Amino acid sequence: MAATLAELAAHGVEGLSVERIALTAELNKTSVYRRWPTRDALVVAALEHVLEDLSLEIVDTGTLRGDAGALVAAVAAFVEQPAGRALLRASLSVGPSPEIAALARRRLEGTAAGAAAALVARGMARGEWREDAAPEVAFSLLIGAVLHRVALERAPATAEWQAAVVSLFLRGVAGR
Repeated sequence: MAATLAELAAHGVEGLSVERIALTAELNKTSVYRRWPTRDALVVAALEHVLEDLSLEIVDTGTLRGDAGALVAAVAAFVEQPAGRALLRASLSVGPSPEIAALARRRLEGTAAGAAAALVARGMARGEWREDAAPEVAFSLLIGAVLHRVALERAPATAEWQAAVVSLFLRGVAGR
C-alpha cells in the first residue's frame, strides 16, 4: 500500500505504473495482480487504507478562530503528506474510474463534514457564527483554499497563509 500511495502521490492515477509499484515493494508484478486484478482495484485499496486512518476531529479551542485554524492546519498537514497528496491527486485526476473518484470524494467529504458540523455547532452556540451563513458553502471555501494552495499553486500552506485564510473566512461567517 505504501508503494502504491507513493506512486499515486508522484504520478497520479493517470501515470501510475504497477511495474514501478511492484519494483518498489520488491514484489513480482504478477503477485500484485493476483491480489488486485486491476490497477483501479489496487488504487481503491490503497485509498481505503488511507481513509480508514483519516480523522479530522478538531478539539474545541474555545473560539471559532481557533477551531477554524485547527481544521485548516489539519487539512494542510494531511494534504502535504504523501498519503494526502495521493488522495488529493486521485480525487482531482482527469480520468480516474468512477469508483476511484467516488471513493475519494465520499470519504473526504464525510470526514470533513463531521468536523465542520461540530465546529459550526460550537460557533453558533457561542454566537460566533451567523445563522444565515451556509456551512457547506463556507467550508467548501475554507477547505478549497487549502487544496487550491497545495494542489494547484504547488505552494506550502504556511502558518501565515493559514491565518490569513481563516481571517477572511471569519469575516464571512462571523456573528453580527
